[in-house]
Amino acid sequence: GYFIEPGVTAPPRPRENFLLPAGLLEPRDGHYVLKIGEPMEEAAYLDAVRLVAYDLPPGWDLVLDERMAINTPEATGAPHYFQAEQLPVRAFTGDGTDVTGRVTTADLDAAPVGKVDRRFIGRLAGEQVLTLEFAQALEGARPVLMIDGWVEYPYSQTMFAAWQAQADWRAPTLEARGSNGQWQLVLKEFGYPAGMPRRMSVPLNGLPPGTTALRLRTNQEIYWDRVAVVQSRDLPQARRTTLPLASAQVAESGFARRSTGPQRQPHYDYTHRSPFWDTRYMAGHYTAFGPATELVTAVDDATAIIGPGEEVHLEFSAGLPSLPAGWRRRFVVEANGWAKDMDLYTAQGTTLEPLPSSGLASGPRDALHARYNTRYRDGQ
Repeated sequence: GYFIEPGVTAPPRPRENFLLPAGLLEPRDGHYVLKIGEPMEEAAYLDAVRLVAYDLPPGWDLVLDERMAINTPEATGAPHYFQAEQLPVRAFTGDGTDVTGRVTTADLDAAPVGKVDRRFIGRLAGEQVLTLEFAQALEGARPVLMIDGWVEYPYSQTMFAAWQAQADWRAPTLEARGSNGQWQLVLKEFGYPAGMPRRMSVPLNGLPPGTTALRLRTNQEIYWDRVAVVQSRDLPQARRTTLPLASAQVAESGFARRSTGPQRQPHYDYTHRSPFWDTRYMAGHYTAFGPATELVTAVDDATAIIGPGEEVHLEFSAGLPSLPAGWRRRFVVEANGWAKDMDLYTAQGTTLEPLPSSGLASGPRDALHARYNTRYRDGQ
């Protein structure tokens, strides 16, 4: 229901794969435990969740082909396996400010974006330009741009105001400088890291020969924290294991304490939660507190629905084999579902219905919803 212009809403993308930070997940009592919470004035419709382990031989890592894709190429969610990274040896903004140290370490200290447009959330007064120079040419069969960063998202009402003012948002465009010294367009408005600090990637198809510099341009308020180029390679030795979902429980968790960093980095502290916050519920039937495993096991449009201050607590069996010497294990959360906020200009933003659907047969979904989605909420 996200507003684009009168009569037009953004098409939803009901899937996302998320690479968990290395070393974050540890087993507890034979299970890996994850929580998907709703800390804002929104509703989340969770269709399916999978926890996938990737075991990689020594010297290898992976990044997912994930981002908020605006134009082609589409984000597939598939892994890119790589060994070495090429970090820029020099990085500078449009006014010549050297930011090399700020875009070569993922530390939540990103390159400055420049002056923001105070009229609109997430829009800059001018164009943000980041130029990255590399010591060696970015040559290889499948180069991939890998970025850690985050974005300040506009709301539907922001988009409505911008439509009235005929102000646009231009997603990041990538240019490359080849051996002839000329800049060439490579990816037009390809996308950005979607939401809170995370890692994204995009294939660098069509780089000019001898490319030694890349340039990112956008008027969105996007924070580039770390930028590197890797070479995607086949890795038949990699082991992919989908862990069994042991249980899923819907619960009232309260609201994690939110703080915002100097560059709008959002952070939620789950150890400090409040039972109340200034939020409302969309009118409709939410999932009853308690077991909801059937709702989130398969991609079937049957969704566990939670509102503000609620969560889905997930436990996966941790029965994985020991790693061979020198190997590493990375975890990916693969999720299917939707979210909707209560912005004034979000389509049907005051009610849970119409329920989102990917077009599957509605009979099995309706039967599960009748069993589990029986908790009516409306307003405060």
